[in-house]
Amino acid sequence: MTTNQLLDNRYQIINKLHETNLSITYQGKDTKKFNRLCFIKQLKTSYDPQLQKQLEQRFQQEGEILERLGNHPQIPDLYSYFSENNQFYLVQEWITGYNLEEKVEKQGKLTESEVKDILIKILPVLQFLQKNQIIHRDIKPSNIILNREKLPILIDFGIVKEIYTIVNQKTPYTVLGIGTPGFISPEQKKGQPIHASDIYSLGLTAIYLLTNQLPTDQLSWAKDLPNISSELSNILSRAIQENLSDRYKTATEMLEELTKPQPLPPTIPLQNPSPKPNSKMQNSKLLAIQIFLGIIAIIVTIFSQATNIFINFNKSKNPSEQTKIENTEIIAKETLNLAIKKAEVAISKAEISQKKAELEIARDELQIAIQELENIPENPTLENEIETQKTEYQKIINQINQALKKRPCYELLFQIDSCQEYPIQL
Repeated sequence: MTTNQLLDNRYQIINKLHETNLSITYQGKDTKKFNRLCFIKQLKTSYDPQLQKQLEQRFQQEGEILERLGNHPQIPDLYSYFSENNQFYLVQEWITGYNLEEKVEKQGKLTESEVKDILIKILPVLQFLQKNQIIHRDIKPSNIILNREKLPILIDFGIVKEIYTIVNQKTPYTVLGIGTPGFISPEQKKGQPIHASDIYSLGLTAIYLLTNQLPTDQLSWAKDLPNISSELSNILSRAIQENLSDRYKTATEMLEELTKPQPLPPTIPLQNPSPKPNSKMQNSKLLAIQIFLGIIAIIVTIFSQATNIFINFNKSKNPSEQTKIENTEIIAKETLNLAIKKAEVAISKAEISQKKAELEIARDELQIAIQELENIPENPTLENEIETQKTEYQKIINQINQALKKRPCYELLFQIDSCQEYPIQL
C-alpha cells in the first residue's frame, strides 16, 4: 500500500506503523472529517481458501466486538470496518500519547506509586470487558497507551474473543495467535483463556514496569525491589499465580485489594524522662509535686464518675431512641460524603471529556449523585448542605445539557453558535 492511497474513498494513508504475520497497521487521516488522524489496520489475506475463510470470520467478529464496546473513554472508538479489493480494514480513533513500553525505555523503571496509579485506572476497563463478555488476550506494556491526560488506554483488540455459550463442550476453540510470549497465562497457552488470563497478563505488565524485565519465576522478582511495599508485592504475586484457584478471578477483586485503606502504624506513647535525683531538695520538690498531682487526679476521677452516672441515667430513660438518632446521623453523613465524592469524580470527567459520549456518561453519573443526595434520611443539621450541593450539581447538569444540544465543531465547516468545543468549560 502506498502513501496517500485513499481507502473507502475517504481514509488516506500517511505512513506505515507496524507489520505482523496477520496484519499491517498505518497512520491515516479521515478526509471527510477535517483530516482527523486515525489508526488503520489491514488484515492480511491468504491463498489458502480455508484459512482465508477463518480470517474473514475473525475480521467480522473483531469489527462487531469493537463496535459493541462503544464509546468507553479508555478504548479507542471504531470509526469503520470494510473490505476493499479483497482486503479487510479497520479504522479506529488515533490516540495521541506513548505506550508503557516506550515510557520504560525512555525513563527507566517506574515507581511503585506510578504503577499502582496505572493499575487502579486500567482495572475498570477490564471490569467493563468482563461485563461485556470479552477477553482481550494480549495485555502487555505496548498495548497500553498513556494519553495527554495520563489516562491509560487499552488498544489492539486484534485477538479479542467473545465468550459464546458453547453447546458442545467437547469442541475445542481454535485461535489464530494466542498473545505475546512472556505475558500469557498457562491456560491461554493451551487455547483456553478466561477473564483471569487478562489479570495474569496485567500482573506481569506491572512487574515489567517496576523492574524493566519479565520475572524468571513467581518468587524472585520481588527480591530485586527491596523497597516495594508488602501490599503491592502480595497483590502482584497473587495476580500471576499459575493455579487459577490462587489467582484473582475478576478485575473487581484486584481493584478492591489495591484501593483498600491501609491500617495506620501504631503510635508510640511519649515517655517522660525520669528525673535525675541531683540533691535531697530536688527529691523533696518532686515528692510534693507528685502528691499534689495525685490529689488532683483523685478529684478529677470522682467528678468524671459522677458525670458518667448522670449521663448514663439520662440515656437509660430512652436508650433505644438515642441509639436510633445517632445511627441515623451517621448514615446521613456517610451517604452525603459518598454522594459528594461521586459527584466530584463525575464533574472531573466532564471537565476533560473530549467526546460527546464521554460527556453524556459524566452527566448521568452526576445525576445519580443528585439522586443519592435526595435519598439521604432527613437530618436538620445537613439539610442546608444537601440542598446547596444539589443546586450546584444541577447547574452543571444544565450546562452539560446545553452543550450536548450542539454539534461538535469539527463536524461543521464554520464554527458558529450551534457548535460545541470539547472539553466544555464548566
